[in-house]
Amino acid sequence: MTITADTIIRNGAIRTMDADRPLAQSIAIIGNRIVRVGSEAECEVLRGPKTQVIDAKGATILPGFNEAHLHIFGGSVSLQQLPVADVKGIDELRARITAWRAQNPELDFIVGHSAPYNFITDERMPRREDLDAACPDIPLLIASADHHTGWANTLALTLAGIDKGADVGHGSEVVTGPDGLATGELREAPAMNRVYALSPSGGRDQLGAVTTAEDSGITQEQRASDIAALREGLAYCARNGITSIQNMDGNYYQLDMLRELQAKDALPIRVRVPYLLKPGTPAAEIRAAADWRQEFQNDFLTCDFVKIFADGVVESGTAVLVDGYTDAPDHNGTQLFSDKDLNEAIAFADSLGLQVAVHAIGDGAVRQVLNAYEVARTANGPRDSRHRIEHIELLQESDFPRFAELGVVASMQPSHPPGAMDFPVETYLPRIGREREDIAFRTRELLESGVPLVFSSDWPVSRLEPLASIQAAVNRKPWHDGGKDQSVTLNQALHAYTRAGAWVEFQEDRKGKLAPGYLADIVILDADLTSVPSDELSGVLPVMTICNGKVIYRDDEF
Repeated sequence: MTITADTIIRNGAIRTMDADRPLAQSIAIIGNRIVRVGSEAECEVLRGPKTQVIDAKGATILPGFNEAHLHIFGGSVSLQQLPVADVKGIDELRARITAWRAQNPELDFIVGHSAPYNFITDERMPRREDLDAACPDIPLLIASADHHTGWANTLALTLAGIDKGADVGHGSEVVTGPDGLATGELREAPAMNRVYALSPSGGRDQLGAVTTAEDSGITQEQRASDIAALREGLAYCARNGITSIQNMDGNYYQLDMLRELQAKDALPIRVRVPYLLKPGTPAAEIRAAADWRQEFQNDFLTCDFVKIFADGVVESGTAVLVDGYTDAPDHNGTQLFSDKDLNEAIAFADSLGLQVAVHAIGDGAVRQVLNAYEVARTANGPRDSRHRIEHIELLQESDFPRFAELGVVASMQPSHPPGAMDFPVETYLPRIGREREDIAFRTRELLESGVPLVFSSDWPVSRLEPLASIQAAVNRKPWHDGGKDQSVTLNQALHAYTRAGAWVEFQEDRKGKLAPGYLADIVILDADLTSVPSDELSGVLPVMTICNGKVIYRDDEF
C-alpha cells in the first residue's frame, strides 16, 4: 500500500528549530503529524492524487508560536473595549470616547484599556476629575497597560460604592485624597474589580486573576456572551500564528468554557490554564490543582500548573524592591505573601509534582521566590520541576546565579522594557533610578548564563503579535551610554517563542519544532525573515496557521 501525504507545504524557507536539521524546503503531513521535513524531492515522493499542496512562495515557515504568558479571557474581552494606548491629554481622551460612543451607541458603561500611566499628563497620576471632563454622563473605567492600576470617573466610583474609599484587602488600594474622597486611582485587581463588576463583561474576565473559582449566579446568557468573546480571542491568536497559549490566570469557569468549545470542535489552538493561588488561601487548597490536572489533560486543554502573584508593578509602587523606590525612598512595595506562606505553598505544590509560575517583578519579590524554590528543593529533593518566574524586571547580582543553580526558568516579555515597544521610559526609569538600570530586564545575560528563557507578550498588557515582540527583543537598546546590551539574536528570539515554549510546558517531545513525528502546528509568514531588516520584523504577517494538521487561519490573498 502506497502511503501518501494529506498535505505538503513546499517552496519554503523553513526554520525547523530542530538542531539536527535546522533548515529545509518542504514538509509533509499525514493526519495531525509531520511525517517528513526535507527537500522538495524528499517530500514530493509522498504526493498523491488527493494531497493538498501549499506553495509557501519562498517565505519563512516556523513551528506555530507558543505564547507562554497571556490572559486569554481578559485579552478576548479587550477586543470589545476602547483602546487608549496612544491617547495623551483630556482633549484626546474626550475625542476618542466621543468616537467610540458613536460607533457603539448602546453602551452605558465604557471600559478603556492599555493606557500608559502618563496618559493625562507627565506630571501626575490621572484623577477622576480628568475622566469626568472627558466623560461626565456615563461610568468610565480605564485600565493601565499592565492592568495593575485603573482609573474611574466619579459616576463609576459612586455606582461601585467606593467614592469615599474602601477596604479592599492587603496589597490593593482605593486611593483617597486628603478630603477622604477617592481620587479615581485603583491599585491592583481587588480594587479595580469593584468597578469591573459593573462593566459590560460583569468583571467575569477578571475573576481568574483574583480567585480560583467563579462567583455563582452566572446566567446562561452571560456564559454564552463569555464563550463568544473567548472564541474571538482564540481566533485572534490563530491570526497571529499562535498555535499554543499558556494562560496566566484561570479558574474552573474558564476551564469549563474551554472544554465546551473543545467538545464542539471549536477550540482552534492548544490552551494551558493554571490553578491560581490567591493570597490568604491555605496551601492545602493547592490539592485542587492536582485534581484539575487529572480532569483537564489532553493535547488541546490542560491544567497542570500553579500560578502565584508575589508582588505588583513598578509604575504603581506595588512591586517589591530590595531597597526603596528612588522617588519614594521610604517605600519598597507590597509583599503579597509572607515568606512563610509562600515557602509553604510552593513546597506543597512541588511535592504534588506541579510546576509553579510566580509573577515577580521587583528584585525583592524575585529574591523571595528564589528562596521559596530553594526551600522546596531542600524539602522535596531536586527534580525536573521547570519552575518559572514571570517578568523578572529587576534582578540583584547576588541572586543572578541562583537561576541556573536552582534550574529556574526565566519567563520574560520583550515588550516590557521601557522604550522597547509600547511602555514609556518616563513613568518607569525615575522610579528605579539610574543606579538600578543595569539590573533591569537582564534578558541576554540570563540567556548567556544558560538559564532557560521563554518569550511571550502578556496580552492584553502588551500587543499580542509575536513578531512585534521578536523585533523588540532583537533591537533593544541600552537606556544610557555604556549600558548593558540585553538584545538577543533573531534565532534566539524565535527559539524562545517556539521550542522553549514547548519545553517549559513539558511538551518538547511533540511540539515546538518541525520534525517527523511532531504535531503539525505550523505558521507560514508572508516573507523570508532572512531578507527582512531587523527593525521591520513587526511588519511580517502570518498568511496561514495550521494546528493539529488543520488550517485554522488563512489570509484571503494567500
